[in-house]
Amino acid sequence: MKRISIILLLLLSCLFTTPVLAADPIDPPSSIAMPDVQVYRNLAEPGDMLYVFQYDIAFTSDNYSTVPASDTFLFRLFDTDGTTLLASETPYVYSFFGSNGYGDGVNAFYLEADAGNPDWGDEVFINLYDSPSYFVSPLNPSFQVSPSDYTTSETQAENQDELKGFVLLLCDRLESAYQATGIILKASSDAGIVLSAYGELYFRGAIDGLQALSPELFFIQVYIPEVIPVTAYDMSLGDTYGARLDADDLGGGFTAAGSYIGVDGNIAAALIALAATVGLCIWTVRKGWNIEIGLAGGGIIGIFFALIMGDAIFTIIMIASLLAIMGIVWLVLLKRA
Repeated sequence: MKRISIILLLLLSCLFTTPVLAADPIDPPSSIAMPDVQVYRNLAEPGDMLYVFQYDIAFTSDNYSTVPASDTFLFRLFDTDGTTLLASETPYVYSFFGSNGYGDGVNAFYLEADAGNPDWGDEVFINLYDSPSYFVSPLNPSFQVSPSDYTTSETQAENQDELKGFVLLLCDRLESAYQATGIILKASSDAGIVLSAYGELYFRGAIDGLQALSPELFFIQVYIPEVIPVTAYDMSLGDTYGARLDADDLGGGFTAAGSYIGVDGNIAAALIALAATVGLCIWTVRKGWNIEIGLAGGGIIGIFFALIMGDAIFTIIMIASLLAIMGIVWLVLLKRA
């Protein structure tokens, strides 16, 4: 009995320690390559970094696995030591290419601005990890990013423009690689060459946040508007205009005239303008002219006084005065009729 128990324990031990492999391992690609990589900065915020690369997981069109590449491969970005993981992404499976994510493609790593980013120009590594769960003999290659792969541009506009040019170049390469599908990734618009509907769908999936990183690639462009500086409103200019006649003879005359009836110079000027306007309207009516002539003259008088006085209260009084003048003239005309 003891011997049977030992045998059962050994069997259970083997059961739980044996690694679980894929039920249907797939053939490895003939090669894995990274034909091109470009690095950009300051795209969405100062200090951010974007690694964009083209890859080729070489299969022929008739032996693409039914297991998508997003399950079998993982792209990893390592620091210069080759062991510190900075970011990871899976291949984007674009159904219109019919490759299930294998063959030629594009992927990217976006690093927000923080202290953990590598230095600009560092020779970091991009690793294409092929899972041993699906491949009997994984290739697991790594490619070193050289300083020449980093853009020399510094401003946001320059980097966004360079990124746009590189993405459009990648469109040409992918269209050539998948020519049999007839997929067109670029289109013309009033703003120039942009991504087509097929191109937008692919590159949105391949490069996360691309529309914010390079808005001019898209027919509908999204920008983060700059904060418009707001100047606090005050009455300083009005006070300056209102006081500009205080030391002038004209202002002194209005002030002196207002002292006889107990008002300030502005009110006195308004009353003078009102009297001049009423007198002009009555005079034009008595002369047998149209009332419009008197009102036009009154408007000129009001504008003149508003300009020389430069006071908000005076302007309000003048508007009210013109309305009063219209009522007075109407009464005068009604009596004459």
